[in-house]
Amino acid sequence: MTTPNPTRRLWVIVAVYCAGFAVLAGRLVQVQVIQPASPAERSADATLRRVMKPAHRGSVLDVNSVPLVMSEFAVTVRADPAKLGAFAPEVARLAAPYLGIPEAEVAARLIPSTYLQMVTNRITNGSVATWKVGTVERVRHNNGVSTNLPLERWTALETFFSTNRFQRERELAGIRTGLTNAAAVAKRQTPWWDLLGRRRVSRGFREKLAPVIAELALVRSNANECRVAGLFPELVELRSYPLDHRGAHVLGYTTNSSEQPAAGSRMPTRLLGATGIEQRFDRELQGSHGMMEIRRAGGRELVPLRERDIAPTDGMNIILSLDANAQAIVEEALDFGMETLHPKSLSAVVVRPRTGEILAMANRPTWNPNTRRKPSLEALQNRAIMQPAEPGSTFKIVTYSAALDLGIVRLDDMIDCEGGRWAVPGIRRTISDDQSDRFHSVTAEFAFARSSNVGAVKLGLKMGTNAMLGYIRDFGFTARTGIECGEEALVWRVVDGVPKQVAVRGEFGGTITGWDGYKPSSLPFGYGLFATPLQTAMAAAAIANDGVLMQPRLVRRLETADGQVVRQFEPKVVRRVIKSETAKLMTQAMRRVVVDGTGKQAAIADFDVAGKTGTTKKVDPETHQYSAKHFYASFVGFFPSDDPEVCVIITADEPATAGKGYYGGKACAPIFSRIGQELASYLALQPKARTNDTTASTFPGEKGPRIAGHP
Repeated sequence: MTTPNPTRRLWVIVAVYCAGFAVLAGRLVQVQVIQPASPAERSADATLRRVMKPAHRGSVLDVNSVPLVMSEFAVTVRADPAKLGAFAPEVARLAAPYLGIPEAEVAARLIPSTYLQMVTNRITNGSVATWKVGTVERVRHNNGVSTNLPLERWTALETFFSTNRFQRERELAGIRTGLTNAAAVAKRQTPWWDLLGRRRVSRGFREKLAPVIAELALVRSNANECRVAGLFPELVELRSYPLDHRGAHVLGYTTNSSEQPAAGSRMPTRLLGATGIEQRFDRELQGSHGMMEIRRAGGRELVPLRERDIAPTDGMNIILSLDANAQAIVEEALDFGMETLHPKSLSAVVVRPRTGEILAMANRPTWNPNTRRKPSLEALQNRAIMQPAEPGSTFKIVTYSAALDLGIVRLDDMIDCEGGRWAVPGIRRTISDDQSDRFHSVTAEFAFARSSNVGAVKLGLKMGTNAMLGYIRDFGFTARTGIECGEEALVWRVVDGVPKQVAVRGEFGGTITGWDGYKPSSLPFGYGLFATPLQTAMAAAAIANDGVLMQPRLVRRLETADGQVVRQFEPKVVRRVIKSETAKLMTQAMRRVVVDGTGKQAAIADFDVAGKTGTTKKVDPETHQYSAKHFYASFVGFFPSDDPEVCVIITADEPATAGKGYYGGKACAPIFSRIGQELASYLALQPKARTNDTTASTFPGEKGPRIAGHP
């Protein structure tokens, strides 16, 4: 017995491996050296395809990086009934679970539909040509099946269809397999020497198999066409608002561009900002789409021939000064106000006096952008910056600030309020205070706290026209504030059944009626001037900020998608409007309004509040006279009064009039208190002891020392 040689066996294995590597090396040399152009030559039959890579529109976040607006891709699924053919019922059954729609509804949407298309034909009769207009019934090839389907669900549906076989395909494949097996069995049962018998088996097998193969080829061809074009997607980009209606007026909404993406590109329709932050920063929010050019042959990409591959760049993110929690506090308080006051509208603004940052801005009525419905013009109005109104007695903060700043009056100076009714000399005009407040000789601080119109008019007459107008301009009442969500816009609305572009005006700049004919008898207590709630809030914030007016700011910074800061928005000082000493005195007077003036219901537990009430009669549009039934109420204030952190304004258009509930001190002050109490808790403001009443001027009937006023 001979022993096998292990060395010989090893050499055989080595020889086999060397032969394999030699064949592989030879092939590589042929492809890379001998015939280097062969891939390019083969690419002549390859198709060049441009694959687009969509970019997301940038997000909008609050000051704590809580998402307020986001983008997500979705799919609108459409169907071509002609491509579906006889597979439509089965497609409906298989697709229904992925679409989340009942099978019957899907099947109904896969039925071929028609539409009427207008056509014109030129008819020539001799030298005369006329046009005949008619309609032709055509088949629709893009039936809508599902809208806003999540992208991952469409991907799962597309993968399922590309790998799944229809029932008829499976039946024919089964018949073919059965015939093949039967033929094999028959051949085995036929003796090997019976050649004629084997030929009869083969001939019979081919006769039975031929129609099955032909039908299977046709079914597979139709099935492949159904899979490719029967159901097809339209990519859409959806703007998502995680907090629903909160901040809707500030954020705005988007609309689709009129430019449609190229057919087959699978690119979403470009979104355009329509209102609010979406419109103001539309360019920054827009991303840059990517693109890849590839060549495909034999169902595969020729990777070495890829020409360009550009990655998409998402739009920039916008970080706002809005605080989602503060916004929620304000909006819930406005909902409470709508239930109790039943006004036509409510508005609120919360601002930080030292920086001008807007923490919250809300209006009622409002709308939810997630509903995908275009809001009504009534709900679309950002009334805090767009709806002007005569501010009424809240404007007295400007009148008294000017008088104190010019040295015309001191807080402890006596003013004769004429018992609440005064005929202004020389102008045939009688000024009246509220019937419940009839005073004669009182301090200026008392007249301010009880909102005496007579006292304000007397101060206005003393300072003169030019001085008064100068302070009005300095406080920002005759110009736009420049807030970032105040751009003008054109929106599409259906008017009388016809789609039209309707103008939505931007931020209102303020105006004084009859500028050349200035009426000192009405302007000092807030009539004859039209301003927005934001303008009044910023004027009060200037007093809280030691007399310095800040520009309101909604945007803190712009960032790339990966968090790199592109632009930082710093606080911007507009101007100093009053001296620091005047601001302190005005804070004292405004604090007195809440302690025992017209704004008692604005008090916040454990905090000193400085504020001012306002109530204005509205002009009746029919009579063009001031109405005794329709009012505009407001309250503006800040706290803590000695170190202001927050300034808030509340306005109500035509609140309930029962029990004189239309007064600013009764309609808006309680809402201010509700908001202030929750904001103080949320912002963790440190409670401070209330200011001792002995530091303020003594009102008639009070006990305590008097102050000397400002130096």
